Amino acid sequence: MRYDNRFGRLSRYRSGAGRRSLRAGISRYIAHFIILVIAVIAVILATAQLPLAATPVSSSAATPPSNLGQPGLVLARREGALGGGDEGSVIRNLAPLTETGASSETASSANSSRGLIYYSVQPGDTLFGIAAAFGLTPETVLWSNYKALKDNPDLLSIGMELVIPPSNGLVVEVEAGDTIEAIARRFQVSPESIVEQKVNNLSNVNQVLQVGQELFVPGGQRETVIWQVPKPVQVSRNPVTGVAVYRVGRCGEVAIPTLGTGSFIYPTNRRYLSGYNFSSWHPGLDFAGRLGEPIYAVDSGTVIYAGYSLNAAGVPVGYGQYVVLDHGNGYQTLYAHASQLYVTCGQQVLQGTVIAAVGSVGRSTGPHLHFEIRAGGRAINPWSVLPAP
Repeated sequence: MRYDNRFGRLSRYRSGAGRRSLRAGISRYIAHFIILVIAVIAVILATAQLPLAATPVSSSAATPPSNLGQPGLVLARREGALGGGDEGSVIRNLAPLTETGASSETASSANSSRGLIYYSVQPGDTLFGIAAAFGLTPETVLWSNYKALKDNPDLLSIGMELVIPPSNGLVVEVEAGDTIEAIARRFQVSPESIVEQKVNNLSNVNQVLQVGQELFVPGGQRETVIWQVPKPVQVSRNPVTGVAVYRVGRCGEVAIPTLGTGSFIYPTNRRYLSGYNFSSWHPGLDFAGRLGEPIYAVDSGTVIYAGYSLNAAGVPVGYGQYVVLDHGNGYQTLYAHASQLYVTCGQQVLQGTVIAAVGSVGRSTGPHLHFEIRAGGRAINPWSVLPAP
């Protein structure tokens, strides 16, 4: 020990052993701090994986899958022939609606105890996305909404109300003369399976049904009704050239020479899909495209339809504005939801001609081209004849 004149106090000068003891103490403090931090992180991670407390939902409201919804999503369960729920009861859910998630079988099983849900279609929705969010197959949603969709998923429109059954099958509306047994035979299920569904409010297989009553047929299935492109009917033929003249609806009489080569190009600049692929219930391809981008004739042909598909009120529905080309060799091609048409009835166009512009006209939830190829009047998979992307 010695007196330090600088500070006016005694100052201890530590030995080498003292300094080592100090460093050891500091190391222990650091080790304790690191252990404490690891423990806190472990507690946070464990807490994050605990299930969230369920929000109570009125028993009168239908319970949607947890992954369903997006801003503005509206789910409403209505009281009607199927019973259950208060009129106007609405659930709003802000979780994003996706096309992935639990398997249809798992989610469908979990939903089996609920009633019918009435879902309002939102911008960007697809049949696949809606079906997946509810744990159902696309066919279930399509078949259950024949009046709105006519077995055509391209008729899906913003604001359209869809009935969503609790599990795979279909919802049907009772018609005059229908019985439970007749409906069961029609959709290949047992009468008992229909009666056992609580949502149907039935007591026995002999119960009299009311016209307009909705019934859920669990596991039911049927053939899909495919929309047909205009079918030309030959009315005359030029004896010199051999070119036939056909009557095709709104286009009147059109001469259809053999112009097609049987070799096709892509109808848009983009060679990938933004909607549905070809399937037994979707007879075409939905090519991606931005509003106003060109639509090309995939082969040379004659325009046998160019215009709107309108409802009784004169509003574009279904395919909106569309063009149908007959190539004179057994092939027809259809180009739907166009924002603009650049051809008219009877016009002959060469392969690659810009015939329309990509749009979202009609019952469409976003700009794209719905494209079909028919051979001999039957829809074929366009991928089988288009060149490799």
